[in-house]
Amino acid sequence: MAKVHLNYSRDEFWEATHAEIYKMWKAHIKFNGWEVKSDGEENSATNYKKVNIEDIPFL
Repeated sequence: MAKVHLNYSRDEFWEATHAEIYKMWKAHIKFNGWEVKSDGEENSATNYKKVNIEDIPFL
């Protein structure tokens, strides 16, 4: 991502701050037309029921 879209060298990327990497990631998401979902939503179409292992009698 950094090399292709922003022409960063490997060293420049690894010397980048967290904020710079975050901005690169946001630009990458926008470039690819991806949708970012909120923390409460699942990113996959399949939603699994969450259960406690103690509630499963055969385990």
